[in-house]
Amino acid sequence: MGDLPPRGGQGAPAPYELPGPPPAPLVDGKILPPRPTYARWTREPLIYLPVVLEEEPIGHLWASKYHPAAGFLVRPGPSTAALNASGIWEDRLAESYEKGVPAPEAIRRWKGLPSDPQAGGVPGDAEEREAPNLSTLHATTAPSAPVPEGPFVQDGAFPDGTPVDRSQGWGPLAGVVPPTYPKETDAPVRYIPVTRRGTVLGYVWASVAGEAASYVGRRSAGRDADVAAGLWACRLSRCFAEGVPALEALRRCRAAPDDPLAGAIGHGAEERELPSLAALRELAHGEAAP
Repeated sequence: MGDLPPRGGQGAPAPYELPGPPPAPLVDGKILPPRPTYARWTREPLIYLPVVLEEEPIGHLWASKYHPAAGFLVRPGPSTAALNASGIWEDRLAESYEKGVPAPEAIRRWKGLPSDPQAGGVPGDAEEREAPNLSTLHATTAPSAPVPEGPFVQDGAFPDGTPVDRSQGWGPLAGVVPPTYPKETDAPVRYIPVTRRGTVLGYVWASVAGEAASYVGRRSAGRDADVAAGLWACRLSRCFAEGVPALEALRRCRAAPDDPLAGAIGHGAEERELPSLAALRELAHGEAAP
């Protein structure tokens, strides 16, 4: 089957210009190069196929129709079979990526092949289906789980569709701060700690009276606290755009998935209250005891 045509539009890139691998992370002080593979996120249309292990549906293989993005989405269940299979499918996709196989073909190639005793397989009579985006497929595969937001940049574009590559005729990039809750208040505030690998990066807070809410980083967390601020600010902006009251937005942040940079709010994290925003900033700056 030939390559899919590129999308229309001004300066649309070829659909399968594979990007290079991301920067190698540090693990225990040593560089561990990640294996190059397809992007794990897309906001655009995709195809997907069911994966079955011993007659049990354990998830879906999916691939972007227009971008080098593909993955295996696990279906929640009482057994660990799907989680064990996930690593095998990810390795298979990485092998296809290294060979330059277009993402749709990387999942279609497994249809009808013998089932693996650990990873399962794609039945020969399986129907190839389409979804408008990965969020929709998440809701289909794991309807009881929160839908992850994914990175800010996906498919080489920002959430509003603006391409990261400025050569595509969009002119100079200009940052625009999205509308959000007021960041100052004279009222008492409620707050919840944001942690990453056991370290408190900062606090998401909301005013008890009025509609103020924001994130304040801990001084001792340094640059990590500042990096985390961007994603928590985006999450609060989304709540503001939906008309969610500030205190409810604070509680919605509990359901946000763990992020390797921004951390997460643990399920057991306690919501606390301080008499003022100044008191919370003193806490974050290490000038007061928790």
